[in-house]
Amino acid sequence: MDVLAYFIAILIGVLLGLIGGGGSILTVPVLVYMLGIEPLLATTYSLFIVGFTSLVGGGKAYQKKLIDFRAVSLFGIPSILAIFVARHFLLPQIPAVIARVGHTVIDRGMLLMTLFAILMLAAAISMITRKSTLETGT
Repeated sequence: MDVLAYFIAILIGVLLGLIGGGGSILTVPVLVYMLGIEPLLATTYSLFIVGFTSLVGGGKAYQKKLIDFRAVSLFGIPSILAIFVARHFLLPQIPAVIARVGHTVIDRGMLLMTLFAILMLAAAISMITRKSTLETGT
């Protein structure tokens, strides 16, 4: 299973190189379902993995003078602050066991992966239904 996970990780890297985004959406499920890493820890690893690969790509873009530092500030700083707030204040407030339904225990990890799946579906629907800028001319 680990070999398959590494192969998929390489495939994710190739896809990210081609399309330029969506790293966590692809990385977290591989970490959780293929490598058996607990969801909260997998999201932390994903932040590191995607952040590091972005840093490498950003270095190359910086050399080519392709970075808009205003855009980096507008998106990067609020993102880092939101991650900090979520990790240090929101996630600790979620109980380890949220509910029990029969023999099924809904825990923090299951909630996190369910929310992640909803986000993935919303992103997919948005990409499928959105008209391209070439079609609309905007």
